Amino acid sequence: MLAAFGVPAFTWYWCGQLLSGVGTWSQSIALAWLVLDLTHSAVDLGTITMLQFLPVLALALFGGVIADRLPRRQLLVATQVALTAEALALGVLVATHAVTLWEVGLIALAVGTTNALNNPTQQAFVPELVGRDLVADAVALNSVQFNTARMVGGAVGGLAIGAWGISGALFLNAASFAPILLVLMKIRPARAAVRPTAGRATAISELRQGLSFALATTPIRRVVVLFAVVGLLGFNWQVAVPLVARFVLHRQAAGFGDLMAALGAGSLVAAVAVARDQRASEQRLIVGGVALGIALVALGLSRSYPLSLGILGIAGIAGVVTSITANTRLQLLTPNHLRGRVMGIYVLLMGGTTPVGSFLLGEVAGHLGTGAALVVFGAATAGGVGLIATLRRHASSRAGDAEAPEGSNGTTIGAC
Repeated sequence: MLAAFGVPAFTWYWCGQLLSGVGTWSQSIALAWLVLDLTHSAVDLGTITMLQFLPVLALALFGGVIADRLPRRQLLVATQVALTAEALALGVLVATHAVTLWEVGLIALAVGTTNALNNPTQQAFVPELVGRDLVADAVALNSVQFNTARMVGGAVGGLAIGAWGISGALFLNAASFAPILLVLMKIRPARAAVRPTAGRATAISELRQGLSFALATTPIRRVVVLFAVVGLLGFNWQVAVPLVARFVLHRQAAGFGDLMAALGAGSLVAAVAVARDQRASEQRLIVGGVALGIALVALGLSRSYPLSLGILGIAGIAGVVTSITANTRLQLLTPNHLRGRVMGIYVLLMGGTTPVGSFLLGEVAGHLGTGAALVVFGAATAGGVGLIATLRRHASSRAGDAEAPEGSNGTTIGAC
């Protein structure tokens, strides 16, 4: 797993993203707590979360097209500058006590629009730094970085709110972008991606090409379908955890931060463990999705703070097993000139389905209560993944399962 750290540019990039990620998760804590302070409403929290992720749903695929057309390093510089400005703007509004819910929604929409370009570009940039042979190692290390940031950032965000208020956590996030901006200005990719010449194809035709490739390649299509269920129903932590903290466990910001840290701790353990086993099999994807659904059901039934911490740790493990497996399979099955577009699909499923899932979770929680909503969503996650796996087995059995055998890394030989 550590082989990718032999590439200095990747090492610097990884460290910069880690610091930036701590700030990002601190802002996530602050944003959720701000909405609950302003409105005390699960529905409003679901709505603001929907606004933050709605642009990812609408624009992530086009973000992948742009990531395939333009230099990715320069794109990342631009998105980090925009995210810094957005964090500063919200921080100033909160610090001056001028913030209203519509302004929070507007800035959440701006952050989501920036991330619709930023996230596919980040995913596609990593192979440029390390080369194809180290892609699996780099994906695993990126997951370690992401979940370390979630674990530390969740705790730091709760502490920052307690010490400096919500605006302090927002200003902390703005400052955290400085290291990654310096790194991006310094490093250069090990290999340049092949770019289409100007006028070679329209953005729409390139988008269609990427979608056609993903849907026509059977292993990729299976990842997309399975991960769509998990992304829609299982990855709604920005709504689920603050609702559990405030309305079920009756905790303050520090307790909320601890719950997010427990989720991140489980995720970090899983990231390190999965990184040591890079087969990225479809079976592992299915097991992770079902386990995540079961953990959500358990979280919905829990009324104990220590038990909820443990359940969130398990949920973090299941979620990361699912996301790393999906990410690695897609990276390894996709040629470089299509990687931005295919990873745009991954970003769409990872975060773009969140607007729908978060809004629905907020609505169900508003009518049935937080615990019942989590039970419903967890059961739907586990049941949906299990049903798809069962249907796939039956279809493969009828067809004689003529698919090529899987290689040692879990991807189908010759699928590219």
